[in-house]
Amino acid sequence: MHDRRSKKKLKFDALTSIKSQKKIQEQTISPRTLWGKIIVYLREHNNLILHIVCGDITDVGMENGKFIIRTQHQNIIDMLNEPENFNQLKQAFEFFGYNNFEIHQSERQKTNEDNINILKKYFDDKLKIINKEN
Repeated sequence: MHDRRSKKKLKFDALTSIKSQKKIQEQTISPRTLWGKIIVYLREHNNLILHIVCGDITDVGMENGKFIIRTQHQNIIDMLNEPENFNQLKQAFEFFGYNNFEIHQSERQKTNEDNINILKKYFDDKLKIINKEN
């Protein structure tokens, strides 16, 4: 009985994959839409850790025919590049007809110190900074 269900599940996944690939290839979807589909796929296939980690990544895009995933956190990059996790992501992309993706480190975001220095540059001695933490 259990064996019969898993065969049905495999047939369903294969059929769904073919239909999904045809549907996606027939229409152009945005990188964010595809990323959303990848995240849902990860949840539906019980890859909950990847689902949570990837759900926090919002900087995605297409460059030269490659799907680019960007994050500024090196620990997330390391986690996604671990062979098991990378293969799970690869399966998710292949399910939707994509097999070319890369994970990049994005530029770090400006800190408060960076912003203060920019303001000092423009306002010189007219800027008074009050530190509320002290």
